[in-house]
Amino acid sequence: MKRFDGLLAPGEKYTLPEIFMQEMLELNSQLFALEHGGDEKAVLQLGRRISQWMDHLLEEAEPALTAFAAGTASPGEVTLLKECYAKLKYLLRIQQRISTFATRDEA
Repeated sequence: MKRFDGLLAPGEKYTLPEIFMQEMLELNSQLFALEHGGDEKAVLQLGRRISQWMDHLLEEAEPALTAFAAGTASPGEVTLLKECYAKLKYLLRIQQRISTFATRDEA
């Protein structure tokens, strides 16, 4: 996530696309059900799916990240990076929730 430093101005917020937010609503509902159903394997499997999704986003953003670091990113690339960054932050929070669930069950 460090490679995204300087992308957003201080206090700038990026609004995620509605379709992504709908997917996240479904994913959070699924995670809630799994957490309360005690299905640790399914929760961990969901965590792996999120990790793969994050890896895919980083792969997609790599050319634009390189251009951004070189100071040659186009406005379209900057927009792509802002969207990827916001999605990654959202997915990271879900991953942390999964990690907390797994740690809680081990205690």
